[in-house]
Amino acid sequence: MRLFLSGVRTQFWLVGRQPDDLLSLCTIPFTVVMMLSIVMHAARPDLVANAFLAPTLIGLWGFATGLAAEVLVGERWVRALELSMAAPSAMHSVYLGRITAVMALGVVPLGETWLLGKVLFGVTPAVHHLGVFWAAMAASVFAMTGTSLLLATFMLLSRNSHHYLNFLGFPIYVLSGVMVPVQYLPEFLRPLSHVIFLSWSADLMRDALAVAPVLNAGWRLLAVVALGAAALVAGRVLLAVALRRARELGTVTYA
Repeated sequence: MRLFLSGVRTQFWLVGRQPDDLLSLCTIPFTVVMMLSIVMHAARPDLVANAFLAPTLIGLWGFATGLAAEVLVGERWVRALELSMAAPSAMHSVYLGRITAVMALGVVPLGETWLLGKVLFGVTPAVHHLGVFWAAMAASVFAMTGTSLLLATFMLLSRNSHHYLNFLGFPIYVLSGVMVPVQYLPEFLRPLSHVIFLSWSADLMRDALAVAPVLNAGWRLLAVVALGAAALVAGRVLLAVALRRARELGTVTYA
């Protein structure tokens, strides 16, 4: 726990020293304007909730791929990864703490989206099931933390990892139904959405904004947490393998 908290403090300090790491927040207003403009001009107030949730979850994914996944790569470029590997204690908890700090900042797009919707369009969706909504948001941040650790390790292993992450963005947005619910996708694509935790998060948060009771909220929250935990375990194991391989080869550069 001490190493984990040390990683959290370190990452917040780095973000304070390098505020340009938060530039992804500058893309959120454009996404909000695009989504809400389409919905408002189409006279579809029933889709306002979708237009608010899409930038929020897209922003969460943006933090994961734009900053959290760069933690290990950044360590390598500044020649700090070698020092970490030589430390007497395993540094996995420190890296996880740093990634967790980044994903905690991933909640900011939620407030940014709500504020912009109110200021620019004069609308904000009502949250009828506040407890479910915030539970889903917390579960999503946890799941994205695990996913970020997995992505960070892949970036450490591959020279072309940025290309893969850039490719993943829009397929993830479509398959997870952050704007268009999964049930409207072609039938052969729907099973793929079940292994993407964002699809569970988006559906659950949409239901939390609706008046009707939220069905099976506990099981759906469990699905988000379970998928996040699976990614976290996979990332932790893969990171250990990657660092052990680097020690055996005597280098942390790309092969």
